[in-house]
Amino acid sequence: MNASWDYYDLAEDHLKAFTRSAVRTKIMLRLRDGGMTANDLGAEMNMRTSTILHKIKEMMEEDLVMKKGTRYFLTNIGKIQTILLDELVAAIVLLNQYKDYWLNHDLRGIPDHLLASIGMIIQSEMMTSDPLTPLNALDNFVKEVSKSNHVCGVSSFIAPGFAEMIDNCTKRGARIELILTQELYDIILNDQTEILANLHGFGNLKIYTINSDMNIGFTVTESILALALCRNDGKIDLGSEIICNGNYAVEWGKELFRYYKTRSDLIKF
Repeated sequence: MNASWDYYDLAEDHLKAFTRSAVRTKIMLRLRDGGMTANDLGAEMNMRTSTILHKIKEMMEEDLVMKKGTRYFLTNIGKIQTILLDELVAAIVLLNQYKDYWLNHDLRGIPDHLLASIGMIIQSEMMTSDPLTPLNALDNFVKEVSKSNHVCGVSSFIAPGFAEMIDNCTKRGARIELILTQELYDIILNDQTEILANLHGFGNLKIYTINSDMNIGFTVTESILALALCRNDGKIDLGSEIICNGNYAVEWGKELFRYYKTRSDLIKF
């Protein structure tokens, strides 16, 4: 595929249209969920109906909006552009919200297609630890995962309490899928032999190994995504992680897990 700059001149006017009018942008975002009348749009946006109609006229001329009866809807082209716009807005807000974290942590563990949709994890909270409670973020993570019925995890390191947490989750019937680096799995074989031996009889645990260096650790359950990245200097950061809630965040996390799973090998117990 040719580099995007080869096409920029063809898209320039449309790209500028995204930002030249807040009214236009907000109309597109509000119409994403379905049709609305000009009066409803004006009331929701606290604007005069005449202002709304002026912008809608422009958008209809560009085939972004169409009218059915008294209601306005996005066209197919409008829907696609609005989806992209929605993702861009969410991504910008997320990146600004945790700006220092994104600048100082290694993003290479997240493939480009998921970086492009990172706005899906906007419903999130940064969990950090202070010097007096250095493992506070980790403790909160363990408590949350311990309540889950389906756990998918990817890690290149083992944290305090991790093995015991997996042991407890497996024994109470939760479905567990873990992807570990080969180096980490070898360490667990040596240091956690008893726990692994006890878990061999459970059909609800699957462990995969991956032969590559990973600078990411994350866990996805049916309700949350816990995302932790290594610092830019390569050091593991146990003091901060992003806890994401909602269906979109879980969907994003599951896609990231599938990305690693296709590159991993199932361990035969």
